Amino acid sequence: MCSHKDNCAFYLTYNKEKDTDKKFQLLIDAYCNGSLKEICRRKAYKEETGFAHIADLSPNGHHVNNNKRLY
Repeated sequence: MCSHKDNCAFYLTYNKEKDTDKKFQLLIDAYCNGSLKEICRRKAYKEETGFAHIADLSPNGHHVNNNKRLY
């Protein structure tokens, strides 16, 4: 489990077992709960810029709704 989960807007918004779109649950399973947590773009954004995460930034660096690369 990622140590940033308690403050992660993506995790807190989309980690709803029954209501979550499958694509979001796959991202949570891979990045928040899985082996890709060390390459999470949300975590890297905060560490590299010092600023809070972009609200619609998913762990893979894309916008949550349109798959446009944000970071």
